[in-house]
Parts: sequence; structure tokens; C-alpha cells
Amino acid sequence: MAFLFWDASALVKRYFVEIGSDTVDAIFAAAPMHDVATTPWGYAETYSILLRRLNGGDLDAASFATAVTALQAEVVDSLDFGLLSISDTVVFASILWLRRHSLNATDAAILTMLLEQVPLLPPEAQPCVLVAADHRLLRAAAAEGLATLNPELMAAADVPDFLARL
Repeated sequence: MAFLFWDASALVKRYFVEIGSDTVDAIFAAAPMHDVATTPWGYAETYSILLRRLNGGDLDAASFATAVTALQAEVVDSLDFGLLSISDTVVFASILWLRRHSLNATDAAILTMLLEQVPLLPPEAQPCVLVAADHRLLRAAAAEGLATLNPELMAAADVPDFLARL
């Protein structure tokens, strides 16, 4: 089974209905939780996106509370969902990818961390798939040889076959 790394641009679709949410739900249903991860920054960014939706009037207070409670439970409180740290060394090394792919700092750090971590994964956790809806990050990851999945471009019905082919 592949290792699925979640960027906030895709993870938020689990907690706020938008294009690709059905695909994200299908991925969560099909992939074992011990084969998925994000970073603490990914968690915070997902929370931030939900807060912007609340402040923008797209979420009411009750829906926001439900969403952030589910996010906390599935990502932080889960013993299976992985949280990968981004070290200061990775942040400084990410300047190369920031410049090469015109990424923001967080995306460059995520790409750097993945490029360093993927070769260390055991064979049964290969490939590592970046799950994101951020087109610039997806393009950079693909250019650097990482597998990617954009839930906005895959039908939910295609998820089991996609995961089985990995």
C-alpha cells in the first residue's frame, strides 16, 4: 500500500464540502490510517482555512465547531494518522525548491521534507503520494519525481482502482 501525504489544500476537503470532497472521503475510506500523514503545519493550515471559511460566512459557528473537532480527532488525536516534523534544516534546504519552482515557503518545506523522507520509507510504503489541490505544489512535486493525486481531478469511484495500482 502506498503512503499518502496530505497537504492542507486537499485535507480541508474532508471537513468543508467543496470540489473534490467526495474523492477525499473515498480516499479516507479506502486507505488505512497508518498509511497517511501530514505535518503539524498542515494541520494548522487546514484549521486556518476552516477559520477563513467561518469568517467569510461560508461556515456557520456550529459547522465550524464540528469541522475542527473532526479535524482534531482524525489528525492529532489519532494514534494512526502520522504527523511528520519539518526541521530547521529542512526549512533552510527548502530555499532551493522555493526558487526552482516559485513555491511559497511552506510548500517548499513540504516538498523538501518529502524528497528527504521518501527514500527512507520501507518498500511496502512506496510510493509516497502527495495528495493536494495546490496546482503549483503538485507541479513541483511531479517535476521532482513524486507521485501526486489531485482530488479535484479524480472521481471518487476511481479511488479504489487508483490505490490498488500503486
